[in-house]
Amino acid sequence: MPESAKLYRKLLRFYPASFREAYEAAMDRQFRDEQREARSRGERARLWIHALCDIAVSAPKELARELGQDLTFAIRVYWKRPLNAFLAIGALALAIGVSTGVFSVASALLLRSLPFADAARLVEFRQSPFSAGNGRAGFNEWQSRSSYLNGAATFSTSEMNLNSGRDALRLRVSETSANFFALLGARSDVGRTFAPDEDKTGQNHVAVISHRLWLQSFAGDPDIPGTVVHLNGAALTVIGVAQPRFDYPGNVDIWIPTVFDFETIPKRGAFLWQTIGRLRSGITMMQARQQFQAEASRIIPQSFSRDGVNPSSRVDDHKSPELVGFRDQLTSQVRGSVLILSAVVLLVLLTACANVAQLLLSRTAERRQELALRAALGASRSRLVQQLTIEATFLTLMGSIVWLVVAFFVCHLVGAVLPAQLATQKYTLLDWRVLCFAIALALIAGAAFGVMPTWLIGRLQPSTQLARVHPGSSDPVAKRVRSILIGAQVAFTLTLLVSALTLGSAFLRLVDTDLGFRPANVITLNVSLQGTRYRSESGAWQYYSSVLDRLQSIPGVESVGAVNYLPLSNNVLMAGTLRMDSGQQIQTVVLNGAMPGYFRTMGTKLVAGTEFVVNGSNSAEHAVIVNEAFALQAGLGAGIVDRRIIAPWTSQPYQVVGLVASARMAGPEHDGSPQVYWPVQEEPPSALTFVAKVHGDSDKYLTMCREAVIGLDRTVPVYEVMTLDRRLGQSLGRPKFYTISVLFLGCLAMLLAVIGVYGTSAHSVTQREHEFGVRMALGASTRSVRAMIVRQSLTPITVGITFGIAAAIGSGRLLQHLFLGAKRPDIQTCIVPSIFLLTVALIAAWWATARILAIYPIDAIRAE
Repeated sequence: MPESAKLYRKLLRFYPASFREAYEAAMDRQFRDEQREARSRGERARLWIHALCDIAVSAPKELARELGQDLTFAIRVYWKRPLNAFLAIGALALAIGVSTGVFSVASALLLRSLPFADAARLVEFRQSPFSAGNGRAGFNEWQSRSSYLNGAATFSTSEMNLNSGRDALRLRVSETSANFFALLGARSDVGRTFAPDEDKTGQNHVAVISHRLWLQSFAGDPDIPGTVVHLNGAALTVIGVAQPRFDYPGNVDIWIPTVFDFETIPKRGAFLWQTIGRLRSGITMMQARQQFQAEASRIIPQSFSRDGVNPSSRVDDHKSPELVGFRDQLTSQVRGSVLILSAVVLLVLLTACANVAQLLLSRTAERRQELALRAALGASRSRLVQQLTIEATFLTLMGSIVWLVVAFFVCHLVGAVLPAQLATQKYTLLDWRVLCFAIALALIAGAAFGVMPTWLIGRLQPSTQLARVHPGSSDPVAKRVRSILIGAQVAFTLTLLVSALTLGSAFLRLVDTDLGFRPANVITLNVSLQGTRYRSESGAWQYYSSVLDRLQSIPGVESVGAVNYLPLSNNVLMAGTLRMDSGQQIQTVVLNGAMPGYFRTMGTKLVAGTEFVVNGSNSAEHAVIVNEAFALQAGLGAGIVDRRIIAPWTSQPYQVVGLVASARMAGPEHDGSPQVYWPVQEEPPSALTFVAKVHGDSDKYLTMCREAVIGLDRTVPVYEVMTLDRRLGQSLGRPKFYTISVLFLGCLAMLLAVIGVYGTSAHSVTQREHEFGVRMALGASTRSVRAMIVRQSLTPITVGITFGIAAAIGSGRLLQHLFLGAKRPDIQTCIVPSIFLLTVALIAAWWATARILAIYPIDAIRAE
């Protein structure tokens, strides 16, 4: 019997607090009486069924009725103070909206499942000795004997020319083993993927195209299987179309099973093989790494020390054989940056939470007499807590509509400005992780803001509180809490402002860096002769010369030139070691071909000597031009002109005829490497980038230059037609994105902090209006009273600035992960944002005290 009564009392907790206070005792008594009168089990069962049905029906009604009353009261409360409600809703909407938008980016990059079957067991081998270089038989034998792999595939990715009967295209192609699609669990949308033996020589004249290429170049033709296309001149039969959005290993449009075949698609120069695998069931990543290192150490023991660890891995992990998970590999370049950006957003969220908490705490302190009166009239503490929680939740719900708009805007903005290195997926709010994050954030914020002020309720003394006539008697504990919240907002804001200033300074240094060339008003376009009729050196040189003549004939073109490797083009540069005639060895030298007029068109300074000339005598002398980085390593400076360079691939030395400024090939973040330029006419490469210096707006010349080159021969693909300024903008895209993001979030945090300072000062004036009236009646001026309020506001602001400086300097190391050139902030860097933030905060505090001017001292004396 007692157990049944206890259970019934627990069920009564489903009713709201005020209902329990009024009826819980009576309902409990009635249930006990009816339970004593029930004689049989059937009667007791009917009693329980009736009680449960009654609770199930009436409890939601009573809860809805009481919540409706609380909600109506909350609306009236905020209607009387619309500014407080507007500031709280705005702060929550901006903070939660921005947080949700940035979390959608982090979710897409770091949390969302990869588009592969059982992606958790997929791995990639870095610097693996097991690749296509072992031959088909050797590679298949290794993967079949592996104790930790269920299968492995190898591939090599490069750019090739596609000719399908229309205009020629330059596409990214991956040469793979036949089990590539099967290993990844990727299916075909049309046709099929590779059969097991289609990577054998003679059976590999097939191709699978991407869904994107199928739609853009073949108009989504469902009869595409069987179509013959030419890739670098080799005839291949299309057998299928990959599933939508599948482009692994990245922006690939065609896959061909020729990785073991060196004849079907001739392979020239250096190229990189990659190997991927799928772990066996029950094998952990740690076990697989240990077994892989044991295998690799047997094959290349010189790369490992006695403890099995590559000694060079401390400098560059990518130089040692290593096995990594698929997600780690795909997100390795952006993981740290995205996490740091998420931490920055968290600071903004904390600033907003402190702001709203301070506003609600101030509002609760203003209502002490009201709450004390309700408590004196019989309202329980739980009833008052419920009321405050409903009011806070109402604010959160009102902000939800706005933060959804902000979050969608952030997602759209991120998709538009995110650099190519980060734009790997589409960011959407419809992902369940993002929705759960946003809903949880809103609910936690509403509950926290409602529960936090309730400690004031526990300190209420109705008899004492009702005896206070003037609202100016403030709670010192509440005042200290508000000061702490203001200090926290200032600290968070200063940390973000210093970070933004540090990144901004680093970005401006990158922009002002001498690139070794002038990108303004320069048009660039690429051509490739692979698989075309220009296979001989004489034919290639004739075509390149004709392109120069056509570009030069365009009205407004001042000069033209061409180069094998253009700066800012993300080329894989092949470097070697050369020797001067004096015996000095020059390491990591990039060999680059250039045509006459290139350096003049690029604005590259000729330090000494001469440039290449068409049909000049210097081409017969094995003439080369070197850059200043090469001359610096040689220790010769301008004296390197007329010296000779000895290369291991030829017995005839090269003669230096010119010295030019070093170009930063990889962008302003990286120094220029030693380069040797040879005249293209001596050994024409299979691809060149042409540059044209134009007069006026360069964008209007893009179409004219492209049509001029395509009109020469439509079987030669013309691609990446863009201005050099745009290439520079792409190389600066990542640091620019992070700089703007941190600056925006810092300004948002500063706005929230200023609102908090203003709200605290305004609340102090409201609460102490009677005190200020008495002070003014005793002779104090309005200016001195306002100055007193500002001085009191100065203490939490100063403390917050002190902690903010320490946090900014402590977190400076993280900024270096965003992009190269970002230095750790010092005290000097923190001075300017500290003074700026202090000035803005004091102005806000002074402005908030303007209400003192409307105080009449006579009213305060009359109240006494």
